[in-house]
Amino acid sequence: MNSVTKLVDSRGQQILLGERLGKGGEGSVYAVEGDDTLVAKLYHQRPLTQGLLAKLQSLIACRSPELDRISAWPRALVHDPRSRDALGILMPRVSDSRLLHELYSSANRRRHFPDARWHHLILAARNMAAAFESMHAAGVIVGDVNQGNILVDKNMCVRFIDCDSFQIEANGTVFHCPVGTPHFTPPELQSQKLRDVRRTEDHDGFGLAVLVFHLLFVGRHPFAGRYMGDGEMSIEKAIAEHRFAFSRHRKERLVEPPPASLLLEELPASLADLFEQAFSSESFQRGRPSASEWVAQLEALIKQRKPCSLDPAHLYYNQLSICPWCRVEDDGGPTFFAAEGASSMVSTGRLEGYDRRIQKLLIPTFTELLPARLAIPKVLKPKRRTSQSPATVCDAAATGVVAAASVCLLGIKWIGALWAGAIGSIAAGAFLIFGKPCRLQRNRGDELWEQFGQVQTKLANAAVAVTGKHHKRQKLFDHAVEELKSGYEHYQADQDQLQDVLTLQRTAQLNRLLAGQLIQDNLAEIPGLSSSMLSMLQSFGVESAFDVDSLKLMGVPMLSPSLQIELVSWRDRIAGKYKFEPEHGVSMEDAKVASESALRRFKIAQARKILMGASQLEALAEVGKAELQRDLKKYDDLADKCRQCGNQVREFQSSRRFLERELNRHALVTALVAICVPMVGYLLRFLFGS
Repeated sequence: MNSVTKLVDSRGQQILLGERLGKGGEGSVYAVEGDDTLVAKLYHQRPLTQGLLAKLQSLIACRSPELDRISAWPRALVHDPRSRDALGILMPRVSDSRLLHELYSSANRRRHFPDARWHHLILAARNMAAAFESMHAAGVIVGDVNQGNILVDKNMCVRFIDCDSFQIEANGTVFHCPVGTPHFTPPELQSQKLRDVRRTEDHDGFGLAVLVFHLLFVGRHPFAGRYMGDGEMSIEKAIAEHRFAFSRHRKERLVEPPPASLLLEELPASLADLFEQAFSSESFQRGRPSASEWVAQLEALIKQRKPCSLDPAHLYYNQLSICPWCRVEDDGGPTFFAAEGASSMVSTGRLEGYDRRIQKLLIPTFTELLPARLAIPKVLKPKRRTSQSPATVCDAAATGVVAAASVCLLGIKWIGALWAGAIGSIAAGAFLIFGKPCRLQRNRGDELWEQFGQVQTKLANAAVAVTGKHHKRQKLFDHAVEELKSGYEHYQADQDQLQDVLTLQRTAQLNRLLAGQLIQDNLAEIPGLSSSMLSMLQSFGVESAFDVDSLKLMGVPMLSPSLQIELVSWRDRIAGKYKFEPEHGVSMEDAKVASESALRRFKIAQARKILMGASQLEALAEVGKAELQRDLKKYDDLADKCRQCGNQVREFQSSRRFLERELNRHALVTALVAICVPMVGYLLRFLFGS
């Protein structure tokens, strides 16, 4: 911002700017001194374009009590007091509210909404849909629907922010929403330039459905699933291809929802139908659910909830026979609803049930890749000819070379035969080398062999790639197996061993933190460390804070004692900020007391971790098998092409007579044979002639 801190609003009243509260791509937001209910947004662009100025004036003109209730709607323009140029807008300051994703994200919810349960998320979804309904009734289209322009408070009331980007129509002019968030953009608008696209309530309907899904499914995205087809599937691509991961028809869409998720079938059928309608391929033609439809169905769901008999923090649709949140936890999934630092309630019978399931677990077999499976095809010997085809001039020339050799043998007795044989051999050889029919025959053979060699090389490279990818997947699988075994050993701990187990887990967690802190990313934190010394450290295996060890540093050449001290101090600073965060909610203090309740809390967390690890292990085995099959299919396609090229070589070779095929394989071979025939004849005459 420039030096001006005293501004005026549209009525000429003075506005004093306070501290900057935030900065975005379009502008910065400042507190207004003397009025903690307002903020001022100043745009980076100076002066404002006529289009933006006209839009802001129209937004202010259509302000209403209803829009004020559900949003931080612009109230007035703010101007430079000297030039009177518009610099930005005044808006309400929304306090005691958090961004919507901090409610449906489990980690943030425990911190900012510790008492929120599933029905609170349903209520927030209902209120959000009602806010969309009010926006649309006022002729406003949100356009850039996303979790970052909606706030929610402790009472689950929602308010829109960043309303200056919304689409409105005034005096026959449409002021478009120029931006969009891909994960909330409907299929028909994916990859489009949105600045000049006229948005509709139906477009908003897609983003609204995604947000409702986020809330009801505690952070899951409707298009983020496991793709069962070839290649990778990003969320944007899945949206464009209508691959709703939680659909009742997900097998047709080749996607499966992520593990440890609420399922669409665990909602009322009428509510599930709205999601199907919003995300199906027919939604663009028949229209998506309106905001009022979402309000009605979500209000009905609030009245159709019931508590879980095992855990009162679990609330779910009352027509289900089992609690879906218990199902998720029993399958090793996270505890979505629990107060900060606490774990889900565990009865003795439930813990015993976990133990029975764990004892029955079997480590799946990872699909094997035998080297023989990647054998590279070779050219088979030419077929044996069952019938003689008519001899060609090339065959005659090859026969001439052989006949000349026979004549040369007579040169042992008759010198004239030697001369005749030499002339015949050279003449026949010259025709094989330079004669057009023979040259074409030889070139055709060379082309076929070259094509086969190229495909063979590609196939060999493909075999290396398939093997490398499979070994990488195998390594991940083996690591997961070791993690599972380690988790099982920890699970077996008794009260006396609990403190030791937690110590090991704390050490492993700290080591992961240190290994993630690379020296090259923290040069400014280590005085005296140059880029050349960084390369030296990396050459000796010192790349992260985890590698910084006094004994290890002593073996690095040219590393001064002072720099060793700086490196160790940097590592200690990182370690000093570390705080052990056990997934099970059992602290080191709990372990020292060694109470039965602490052990049970630890065991239930470990049991869920083991069950989730077992599910992930099965998924790794399935994905490894599917990925290998896909890789092998591509390899087999290339191998078929290689075999086809090899068969072409074989068929071509089989169509040629033996003498011509052997003598006309290469011009150099032909020349050597043609010259060597008379030379051998002369040698024999010299040795045995009279």
